[in-house]
Amino acid sequence: MITTLWKPLRHLLRALALIALILFTLYPLVWMLAGSLKDTQEFYTNIWGLPEAWKWSNYPQAWTRGGLGGKYINSIIVTSVSLLLIIPAVGCAAYAIARLEFRFKRAIYIYLLLGLCIPTGVLAIPIFMSALQFGLIDSLAGMILFGSAQALAFGTFLLRSFFIALPKSLEEAAVIDGCTRFQSFTKIIVPLARPGIMALVVLNGITVWNEYLLARILIREDANMTLPLGMKAFVDKYVTDYPQLFAGLVTVTLPMLLVYIIAQRSFIEGMTAGSVK
Repeated sequence: MITTLWKPLRHLLRALALIALILFTLYPLVWMLAGSLKDTQEFYTNIWGLPEAWKWSNYPQAWTRGGLGGKYINSIIVTSVSLLLIIPAVGCAAYAIARLEFRFKRAIYIYLLLGLCIPTGVLAIPIFMSALQFGLIDSLAGMILFGSAQALAFGTFLLRSFFIALPKSLEEAAVIDGCTRFQSFTKIIVPLARPGIMALVVLNGITVWNEYLLARILIREDANMTLPLGMKAFVDKYVTDYPQLFAGLVTVTLPMLLVYIIAQRSFIEGMTAGSVK
């Protein structure tokens, strides 16, 4: 009798836990969206509830006040070019470590893994000094190069697990059919590792898009600022305009949210596959 009652109760408890987890995850987004549609007075008097009168004018005002148009373009350029550098470099490095035999391979891989153990804040002064030395202060090129370099360690670690799991017989068959090592990599290995590559694109894309510390270190002029720096326009010395700040945050968050929704299937497949390989 107890066993019979426990089974549906267990399913009910599991469902309630999942519902609570979903609400806990989504509520900050709903709260931010609701806050972006209130005026300043209502934001403080009705901070947790839905807006009584939806103030859509916060969005064009936030766009103008933060100068988000140019910052959007800068963020798109930095994110797109960074991914164009990261994915080929990480793919070749991970393939070489996973498949080829060469001297000091293990030492090089351990050296790359050490990059995962260093907090980003610790690198602020070395990054600034290097950028100053090479003339990369206040330029999108500095954001792209340093951001790409920071992504190499994790990307190599992630893709290496996919390449190791693929059977070597596929490459051997490709070589027998006349493919070179590079052709077998591009035509056989890369398509099979697509879930891992998509997971890497999403993770690195979100990281670069939201990068604040690196932008704060390198960027000075307003014309070169990216979107995370643009959020400073809504925070004054004595007061913060939260409705417009939330409107700006929604505008900044929406592109990456859409990218994740579109690539969700490949991203989840890549992360779950990588966790067991």
